[in-house]
Amino acid sequence: MKIKLKILSLIACLSSFSFGYDNIDEALKNGVTKGDVIFYGNYQGLSKGVSQNFTPDHLATYSYFGNIGYLLGSIRLGYTSGFYKNVRASISFASSLSIYDRHKNLPSATGKLDSQTDFFDHNQASLGESFFEYFDGDTSLKGGRITISNEWSNTLADGIWFRNKSLDKLLIEAFWARTFGRIDYFQMTDFRDINSRSSFGIANIGAKYDIFGNLLSTKAYIYFAPRVFTAFGWRLNSDFQTETINAGADFGATYSIENLQKNAYEIDISAYIGFKEIIKLKGGYIHTSKDSGWGSLNLMGDNIAPFFVWGGKAVRTQKNANLFYATLSSKVKLFTFFITYATTSFDAFNTTARQNEIDFSTEVSVTENIFILFNLMNTHLSSSVIPTTTQINGGIRLKF
Repeated sequence: MKIKLKILSLIACLSSFSFGYDNIDEALKNGVTKGDVIFYGNYQGLSKGVSQNFTPDHLATYSYFGNIGYLLGSIRLGYTSGFYKNVRASISFASSLSIYDRHKNLPSATGKLDSQTDFFDHNQASLGESFFEYFDGDTSLKGGRITISNEWSNTLADGIWFRNKSLDKLLIEAFWARTFGRIDYFQMTDFRDINSRSSFGIANIGAKYDIFGNLLSTKAYIYFAPRVFTAFGWRLNSDFQTETINAGADFGATYSIENLQKNAYEIDISAYIGFKEIIKLKGGYIHTSKDSGWGSLNLMGDNIAPFFVWGGKAVRTQKNANLFYATLSSKVKLFTFFITYATTSFDAFNTTARQNEIDFSTEVSVTENIFILFNLMNTHLSSSVIPTTTQINGGIRLKF
């Protein structure tokens, strides 16, 4: 599915390019403006265990404060021009303002208000995805503050992203990035160096080959962050679709040569079957290394773990993790939802611990421009290493 999204992204670019303008004024006049206003609230309750305070180097909130809550409002505005010949530009902004915080003196690494555990851009406003893009039908080159969507990234990054599909079955892509952060309805962070040990940042190059089109494709990639890690990975993906049935499977393995800890690796496998977009069932397994978990691989986030960005703490932070999960999802006209149940065993103090998790998320369309968002996460079983928690958040989104 992730590889399919990349191909669809290229198709979308081609569609825009086919309507490119020879006059820059026409390209600007026919751009797309979008925005939304969101009232969002978040509650996290600590069921068992001890609260922990981690510096959010990976941006996701891995801390467990317990019994925190806040309510805030945020606004996001964006504009993307039409293509002027082969080039277009995009700019967006986001701003948030806390309305209510349960605590005014929280011992957080990012601020004293509950809301600052997730919204720790202290300027309360930030530049969102903003870029220049060149596209000629085969090659896409995007530079600026961009969303680089792949297996090991789900954040915004300040850098350059290159993709080329000159050869019919071969997609080549590469990116370089220096700083990263996140601008979304559930989190607004500052932008910080990806690589605190080298001004180079991080670089990636990969190649995907369609063996039998979407039926079977393979991908190899390399990540390089000087003085932090060098990683090599390989994936095999299969997607089968008819007008009513879609099914597929995905296998991946990545090995990371670490500079600051023992080497790490990750192995994952998943399969799904669905009926149109009405219902889809997916199951999978993820395993990480005994010595270092998955090390520095999730430096820029990840799209592999089947959890919310703030969930999956066991597999994301512990060593020798073995995660089994099942996900049920649906997308119909008025609402979308997914529910995941997972069990993760991991090493803890020379013994094996286990934490289970259930995640539920839904978006309901009240009207064409008004949406209700609701997310629920609950972890249970062992709290000897990481506490068990319940987190509820959501809000109302007004789209324009």
